Amino acid sequence: MKLFLSLTPLLIILIGIVGLKKPAKWVSIFAIIYTLIISYFLFNLPNEILFNQTKKGIVDGFKMVYMIWSAFLVLSMLIRTGAMNKIKECIANLTTDKRKQVIIIGFCFGGFLEGVAGAGTPAAIAAPFLMILGIPALDAAIASLIFNGIAASLGAAGFTTIGGFTPFLSSLGINELKNLMTYIPYVSNNIIPTSINVHATILNISMITGLIHFWGALIAPFVVLSVLWGKKCFDKDICCFSLMVGFFYGISLVIIGSFVGAEFPTICAGIFSLFGAIFYIKIFNKKTIVKDLFKITLEEKKEENNMKPITAVSTYLLLLILLPLVRFFAPSWFLNLGFSIWIGTTILFVCFLGSMILKSTNNFLTYAKEAFHNVSGALIAMSALLSMANLMKVTGMLNIIATFLAIHTGILYPGIAVFIGSLGSFVTGTTTGSNIMFAPMHYEAVKILNLSLPTVFGAQNAGGALGNMICPNNVVAVCATVNMQNSEGLVMRRVAKPITFLWIVYIFLALIYSYILFPILPVILK
Repeated sequence: MKLFLSLTPLLIILIGIVGLKKPAKWVSIFAIIYTLIISYFLFNLPNEILFNQTKKGIVDGFKMVYMIWSAFLVLSMLIRTGAMNKIKECIANLTTDKRKQVIIIGFCFGGFLEGVAGAGTPAAIAAPFLMILGIPALDAAIASLIFNGIAASLGAAGFTTIGGFTPFLSSLGINELKNLMTYIPYVSNNIIPTSINVHATILNISMITGLIHFWGALIAPFVVLSVLWGKKCFDKDICCFSLMVGFFYGISLVIIGSFVGAEFPTICAGIFSLFGAIFYIKIFNKKTIVKDLFKITLEEKKEENNMKPITAVSTYLLLLILLPLVRFFAPSWFLNLGFSIWIGTTILFVCFLGSMILKSTNNFLTYAKEAFHNVSGALIAMSALLSMANLMKVTGMLNIIATFLAIHTGILYPGIAVFIGSLGSFVTGTTTGSNIMFAPMHYEAVKILNLSLPTVFGAQNAGGALGNMICPNNVVAVCATVNMQNSEGLVMRRVAKPITFLWIVYIFLALIYSYILFPILPVILK
């Protein structure tokens, strides 16, 4: 009975948004009221916790919309000043192929943004960027969501992986690790291991995560192009381009994640895949003729745009510089305000600097009002969905669902860990939250099934990233940034097939890694 009750909030969201095609804000209101009722009467949640978790969701919703608003402010400014038209010209000078532009902006640029900031930044910046380049709003939203499913596991400067697993790993003692396959790096009569080497174990987890996402990176460009344009978009040129970009992206995740740590793989993947894309275009595409169907068309302008290219792209250049600087060097009190706050504030500051460079500071308030008008509708949905997620966590609904899956899967458990990771992200809106929530359950399963803990954690981590593709919070956010409010169900339906295909691939990989390639990947002690 409790299993069914635990599923009902998710069913309300899926049926309401995807099945009945109702706007997310109205479905989310109904869902949070229903979740409040069953949390109090059927899960016996005390009034104080009920109130605090709902209030926290509302506050977090305001924070998320603040970040979305700041990103939309940048977009509004660039459009009104004509800078976006000049940017469009500059990118067209690199390639007029819409297919390549989607991969460069959505995958490479979006991956870099996820690496340095996370928290939905690719949707807030890359999706509207694609839209202004001439990609339809729906296609821009879908591409950004699917590509983010490859980036999120090692995003936010590794916080998703490090912050997701470190609290649990740090709590484990030697006695709790006796039944796990362990490795003691220094064996001596005088040295007895006393704790787990968290850093080394996290490195193993990031390695498995990267090895799973390597194949996702190879596949993702083809998946996105197929969803956007179907089979007709594929020719030898775009297939070679997609493979090269995907390989550069994936191999960066594997090498950096295996030998450096979880902090830099996605950042490097975004940069190196971008270099790979530019290299391919410069070397192999000099005489390539783009079909009219996929060729970007520049708008005819009544007056010639004399803006210098460096001026037009200055706002994005400042973002590329300041986001990583703030992430790694800002004072802890500022970062502790939360991802949405520090990212939104950084974007807002960059936007103001950009308005000075574009000599449009006098219109800054006008841009701000316009941006708020476009994203204010997302506030209700974000607050309600985040409140529902909090209640599902504290009542144990998520654990009930995940435990049921774990008990009834047996040797298939490593593959199911992928799906459990996605379930956590779908509800909580973050892979970090999914990792924190389900790490203890995976640990218990690993002991019973005698599996490798880092391998299963890696499967959970990779699956959590896929969950970001259909997470209602992310869908609401990306729809707000491309001005498609009330179309969340359409976006989720279009993403359903790609994520199902990627689930199958990732589940297969998790089983191969757990039972064939990395069956004894150790937990390292010190």
